[in-house]
This record gives sequence, C-alpha cells and structure tokens, in this order.
Amino acid sequence: MKYIMILLLTLTSLFANEATELADKLGYLKSYDKAFLSAKKEKKLMMLIIVEDGCHWCEKLANTTLSNKDVQSKLQTLTKVIVGKEDDAAFNYEPHFFPMIYFINPQTHKVLDTAYGYQKKEGLLKHLQKAKENMKWKK
Repeated sequence: MKYIMILLLTLTSLFANEATELADKLGYLKSYDKAFLSAKKEKKLMMLIIVEDGCHWCEKLANTTLSNKDVQSKLQTLTKVIVGKEDDAAFNYEPHFFPMIYFINPQTHKVLDTAYGYQKKEGLLKHLQKAKENMKWKK
C-alpha cells in the first residue's frame, strides 16, 4: 500500500510539472484561483489554458503560438493561467481536447469563447478578438 501511494504521488507531481513548466516558460500564472482574483480586481479578460502531460500539441502551442512576439503583444492585457487537466479548475470546465483555451469574464464567470486544441497565431487571435467583442463589464 505504501508503494502504491508513493507511485500515485509521483505520477501526480509529474502531471503538475508539465503545466508548471509551461507556465514558468511563458510567464503565466499557475493558480486558477489567484488568476481569477487578479483578473477580477484588475478588470481584465482571463485566458485559461488546460494542458495534459505529454501532450505534443500543448507543447507546440507554448513553443510556437504563445511564444510568438505578435501574440505575446496582443495577450499583454490579459490575465493568463495554465493548469493541468487534473487541476480542480479543469474539472469545472470539462475539457474534451488538449490544449483547451478559455477566455473568461471574471466579473460574470462567463466563458466568452473557447479554442479547442492547438491554435496557430491567426486562429488564437481570432478567438481573442471574439472574446473581447463579447466582453461586457458590469460597472
């Protein structure tokens, strides 16, 4: 039983590392709750990315699209967070593909737009634009 627990803890930490590594690489937040509170306080659109450990498309999204200077510039005004599929936040959104990108209004908790799977620069920016158009802040 002791060995099973150690194995489970090791596997859990491996899953968490993928999301943590991508968040660290990109300078994104790693805690959904902290990101949500920050976005709400600063009245910023929130971008939640849910990744899966070992996901080629998740890594490709981080290494190409999200690392692109134009994309980084456009995402500057957002609160950005990356979590693993085992994170409590992921269960609330029930992702079906990885990566999953949600643009969220933290004032209303409403998902303004969702991008399924890997997105090229143009696709991600279209989703961002749609989310911004759907953004309605309560004053």
